[in-house]
Amino acid sequence: MNPLFPEKPSSGPSQQPPSYTAAPSYPPAPPSFSTSFASLSLHRSDRIRCLQFPTQTIDGIRATIKASYPFGIQRESPYGPSHEFKLCSYPWSGQGRDAIPSRIVMREILAYLYRSGWIFHVSTDCSKKELDKDTIVFRQQQAPPPPAEWIAISFNQSDRLRLIGADEMLKAAVREVLVGMRLLQEEAWKDRALGAWEFKIHGRPWVASGEQTMSTRLLLLRLLECLEKHGLSLYASIDQSQGQGEGTSETDSWYCVRDKTWVPGAHVFHR
Repeated sequence: MNPLFPEKPSSGPSQQPPSYTAAPSYPPAPPSFSTSFASLSLHRSDRIRCLQFPTQTIDGIRATIKASYPFGIQRESPYGPSHEFKLCSYPWSGQGRDAIPSRIVMREILAYLYRSGWIFHVSTDCSKKELDKDTIVFRQQQAPPPPAEWIAISFNQSDRLRLIGADEMLKAAVREVLVGMRLLQEEAWKDRALGAWEFKIHGRPWVASGEQTMSTRLLLLRLLECLEKHGLSLYASIDQSQGQGEGTSETDSWYCVRDKTWVPGAHVFHR
């Protein structure tokens, strides 16, 4: 033993350096969820205002209006934070020569937005102004839905039910519903070129009172059942027409969608 460097006394078995437990690993935080919403609102008797849609989508809406609305666009411009289209004629009067084209242009706008991944979220009335109409809110979906076909349904005057774009099978099925409920008075083309078929119903279901108010609602339930039996689901119900006088209002217009791959007996999925 070297006296200059004495050995340290042994204290038993050799000691190992202290061990440390590794910090637990956590999975990376998921990206924060976010959703984009945009709206299309109807104003006065001839205006459409688009809010929070990208420029490309507004371009598509413009092209859709030009392709499906026979009277065209009078002008367009920014309106506050929105983009406004002023249409020719008076589509939101919902009457006369505007009655069918106004439903067709709305049907085609809904179909275009649907193909582009803007899916109907809600139609809402956020105004107490006289002659107000709905604001239609859309939610952006990254994956566009499968190809679909569309029809419009309007409830006209006090006793007319109008199918716009329906095939012969659906017209026959609705006829059967009305006959079964003893409601069918007569039927005919309203406008063959525009694909509008009209049923005239006994009574005045759209201005019903008393117990007839519930008969009207029963008719709507039967109609919905008929639509689903033929692969169509009610996609949107929109108040797009102003009343024709003080204290009057108009019924909603219905827009129905069916996947092109649907076959009789298959399930009908809602969005």
